[in-house]
Amino acid sequence: MICTGCGQQNQDGERFCQKCGKKLQSSRRMAASDDNSSAPLPRFTHHGLPEDRWLTFRRLVEAWGYLGVLAVVAAVCFFQKTWWPLYPAVVVLGLLLWFRRI
Repeated sequence: MICTGCGQQNQDGERFCQKCGKKLQSSRRMAASDDNSSAPLPRFTHHGLPEDRWLTFRRLVEAWGYLGVLAVVAAVCFFQKTWWPLYPAVVVLGLLLWFRRI
């Protein structure tokens, strides 16, 4: 394995470069290209989970549902001419979105 920092050749089992101490980068993509295999690698999302279109669709529907709840609260506040319930609703929905990682 070659260090990306200094170019030193290291043994394959090493985690850090013997010359500069930088963490060695290991990649399945590099290993696949070395083997000349044409098998595609699995795609991963930014959360590290396998890409799942159904999960993406569910999160999208859930986010639109929260937006609908916020619109209903805003409409009620508009017709009642009192705006204070809108502030805690925005905070609660924001925290819910953050904890649900949407």
